[in-house]
Amino acid sequence: MKREPATTKKKPLTVLRTDDNFRFHCHPKVGCFTRCCRDISIFLTPYDILRMKNAVKMSSEDFLKAYTLTLVSEQSGLPVVMLKMGEDEKKSCPFVAEDGCTIYPDRPWSCRIYPLQPESTKITEKAGRQYYSVMDVPFCLGLREERVTGVSEWIEEQGIPIYREMEELFKTVSMNEVLTRQKITNPKIRDMFYMACYDLDRFRRFVFESSFLNTFDLDPQLVERIRTDDTELLRFAITWLQYGLIGQHVLKVRPGVMEAKKQHLGVK
Repeated sequence: MKREPATTKKKPLTVLRTDDNFRFHCHPKVGCFTRCCRDISIFLTPYDILRMKNAVKMSSEDFLKAYTLTLVSEQSGLPVVMLKMGEDEKKSCPFVAEDGCTIYPDRPWSCRIYPLQPESTKITEKAGRQYYSVMDVPFCLGLREERVTGVSEWIEEQGIPIYREMEELFKTVSMNEVLTRQKITNPKIRDMFYMACYDLDRFRRFVFESSFLNTFDLDPQLVERIRTDDTELLRFAITWLQYGLIGQHVLKVRPGVMEAKKQHLGVK
């Protein structure tokens, strides 16, 4: 028999280290199964979208149109992407079914890390330390289950490391002081950021069907990797944004390109 969800009082925040344990087990027999998959705001990372669009075998353009909403950050002016919930009464996730998530191996970061929540500051990030708390979700009966898991074990079990790696890479651009201290209002720059981070298939066409490869001196092996590997393409897209938006010297322009541009512009 399924347990019925119950409301409990909020608990004080307990900060966990990676060698600590917590209690949680989600499975179809708990009464709240899939309740956390509706009427919720889920912001998607670039790597989330990469995995999800491949899971449903859609292009990035089609996936973004069908399953996401795009907002503009009030702080940075950069686009952020949210998962679009269904239009049913429960506002359910479009990928949830009665027996659970239909894209479970490729579910988003926020679903994957649940019920843990990263607790970090600039000091902990600089020290390379990781801390977490258990989310206070009153209706979640999984938090009352008997299974006890170590934080580090949970992180590995849920496939978090690659998501964390790609999120840290993304933050080198999205959280960079050059961009955060001034609001981006130029629509072309916003689209450049959106394409490179979220619309990967369009970015790939930009690389291979424009003068891009004639402009930048790239290792031939890298070119072949980004032609077929979406994760490598996303890594390269972030590098391109570091070059184009932040001015970091991470890409090499082919000899003669800058000189030709100067001559074209009449610059000595």
